[in-house]
This record gives sequence, structure tokens and C-alpha cells, in this order.
Amino acid sequence: MVSRPLAIAGVLTLLVAGGVGFALADTGTVAPSTNSTVSVNADATVERAPDRATVAVAAVGRGETAEAARNNLSGDADAITSALEDEGATVTSSRFQIRPEYEESRDGREQVGYVAIHTVEAETSNVSTAGTLIDAAVDAGADRVEGVRYSLSEETRQDAREEALTTAMDNARTDAEVVAAAEDRSVGDAVTVQTSNHGRPVVYAEAMVADAGGRTNIQPGEVTVDASVSVTYELE
Repeated sequence: MVSRPLAIAGVLTLLVAGGVGFALADTGTVAPSTNSTVSVNADATVERAPDRATVAVAAVGRGETAEAARNNLSGDADAITSALEDEGATVTSSRFQIRPEYEESRDGREQVGYVAIHTVEAETSNVSTAGTLIDAAVDAGADRVEGVRYSLSEETRQDAREEALTTAMDNARTDAEVVAAAEDRSVGDAVTVQTSNHGRPVVYAEAMVADAGGRTNIQPGEVTVDASVSVTYELE
């Protein structure tokens, strides 16, 4: 006898719950969730003129033996170093190697001797003098230009990165607002932010030409600093 009222109460509970569900479905009203969010990704790129230049030059020697190759080096590394330093550059590295040299033919690969290479790298904050550094090194005995690369000082790079991140965050909020407006919502505070940076922190000289006086002239390109952000915003 006790079980019947309990069974009836159970049925009433289900009916009431079902009635509430029906009312919500009938009106189409859904209360906004306090933790609704929207996540977006955005990028930004900033360009800066390089304020660092690194020049790599080498003296090369060849011979039938390793000793002969070393003795036949076209220039002395100390003389090349001094010439670069006299032009105001800072020598950052000096590398020496000797390796076998081979000649390819239809009959196969044959060793023809040895090659010695002494490479010197120098850096300057006066990027317009990169061509002058090359000329000074060649005059001192270097006979190979390994390359010229341009980059940003830490201060300039950090300034560019901050600008790129600020722009990326502005872009992210704009995108989030477009998405939110499509659902008649507005964007609140950022809940999470993740950042990354990439791009070309170093550019290499693509062409070196001689001016009217026969000296080397190089025109560097811009260095790009990219920033990406992934942001999650609250929806209001």
C-alpha cells in the first residue's frame, strides 16, 4: 500500500519535468552560458631595415697534398682579419679546414688533390659598409665571398616583435567581434592567449654589383618579423 503514492509521485515528477522542457522548446529561449567562448587565430607582419650585417670571406688554396694546399692559401687569415677590423668590423669567427678534392668523370670519382679553406666572418652595425668590408678582405688576400647576411639587433627585433604582437591581437579581436555579431553576441575579455613568432629574422644579399669605381655595392632587403596569436574570448 505504501508503494502506490510513491509511484504516483514519480509519475508527477516526470510530467512536471517534461512540461518545463516543452515550454523551453516552445519559446525557443536558451539562457546564455556564462562560459561561452570564441577562439580565433591571427597573424601580423612587421618589416624593419636591417641594422646588422655579417660578411663571410675565405682564402682558398689547392695542392696535391694537404700541406701543399695549406701553403698555397691565397691570403693570410691574420691579414684578412686586420683588414676587416681596420674598417670598423668585429671578427666573430675564423674557421680552417682541409679536405680532399675530387673530380667526377664518366669513369667514376677520382681524388685530384686537397683544398684548404680559411673562412673569416665579421659583423658590423654600419650595414652600408658591407661592400667595403668585402673589398678590404679581397685586397688582403681573400678570393672567395661566402656570403653577406643582414639581421636585426636584439633591441630592434624586440621592438618589431612587440608591434607585430599588438597588431595580431587587434586582428584577433576584430575577427572575434565579427563572429560574435553573427550570433547577436559581443566579445568580452580574453580568457587565454598563446603566441608564436616566425618569419625571416635574417636576409641574405641576393646580388652584389660593382660601382663605377669598381668597388662592391650591396643593397639589402627588409627583414620581416612575424607574430601569431591564438586567443579565446568570453562571449557576452
